[in-house]
Amino acid sequence: MLYLASSSKIRAKILQDENIKFTQINFKYDESGIKEKNPLLYAQQVVLNKKEQFFNTYKNYDKVLFADTIVSIDNKILTKAKDDKQALNMLNMQSDNKVKIITAMIFYSNKKIIQALSTTTLFFNRFDENDINDYINSKLYKEKAGAIMCEGFHKKYIKQQIGFTSTALGLNINLLKAYL
Repeated sequence: MLYLASSSKIRAKILQDENIKFTQINFKYDESGIKEKNPLLYAQQVVLNKKEQFFNTYKNYDKVLFADTIVSIDNKILTKAKDDKQALNMLNMQSDNKVKIITAMIFYSNKKIIQALSTTTLFFNRFDENDINDYINSKLYKEKAGAIMCEGFHKKYIKQQIGFTSTALGLNINLLKAYL
């Protein structure tokens, strides 16, 4: 069994779907203080900071999984949209464009530490304006890196994918399972 140090429902579902026994510890982390401009290094820094903050609060835990996902377009980092306007800007950037979804992961146990960085690249067709408005109004973009919902709104617009769907959803389950 492992501990998922995350409030992400999607990460929990990925673990459930793979029959991995876990306990979820809802853990919020504010990444606004990170100044790194390189998307890969940014994602790694966030997950390292999450681990440090977690163990400052929760002592003596073993087998803890930390993860964070960001979106990058032309090396610009997109985190979670704060409001409808920001979500709309993100969606307009993604429409008819190439988008990288970067997921950083740390699995910490007393016996081993696994650090990994995974990228899935999605090539999108042009988004329909009515679909965008419906998606924004649904508020389903909230709590999604880059306002991307691969299992929902974005699914029908993907014309090509390079990488694992689980990485795009927030956890490279193939990689994690290889080490468990």
